[in-house]
Amino acid sequence: MLNKIKFKYSKKLISNSLTYKFSLIICLTLLLFSIILIGLYIIGNYQNFQDQTQQFLLELLSYIAIFNAILSILLIVESIFKIVLENRKVKSVINLFFLIITFIFELFSLEISTVISYLSKGLTGN
Repeated sequence: MLNKIKFKYSKKLISNSLTYKFSLIICLTLLLFSIILIGLYIIGNYQNFQDQTQQFLLELLSYIAIFNAILSILLIVESIFKIVLENRKVKSVINLFFLIITFIFELFSLEISTVISYLSKGLTGN
C-alpha cells in the first residue's frame, strides 16, 4: 500500500516541478534581457554612447548569453526526459522547441558580441 501511494505522489511531483517552471521563467527573462542589450547597443551606436559603455554592454551580453545557453542545455535535457516519461507530451514539446530556439539565439548573440568586442578593441594588442 505504501508503494502505491509513494509512486502516485512521486509521479505528480515530476509533472508539476516548481524548479522546472522557475528555470523556464529565468530562461525567458534572460532571453528578453539579451534582446534589450542588443537594442541598447544598436541605439548606442546612433546616440553616440561612450566607448566604455558600449564595451560594457557587449561584455554583459556575452556573460548573459553564456549563462542562458548553459541553462537552456540543461532544460533541454530535462524536457527530453519529460517527453519520454510523462503523458503530457505537447507541453513538453513546446517547451523543448522554445529552449532550442533560445539556445541558438544565445549562441548567435555570444558570437556576434565577441566578434564586435574584438574588432572594437582594434589592433593595439590589448
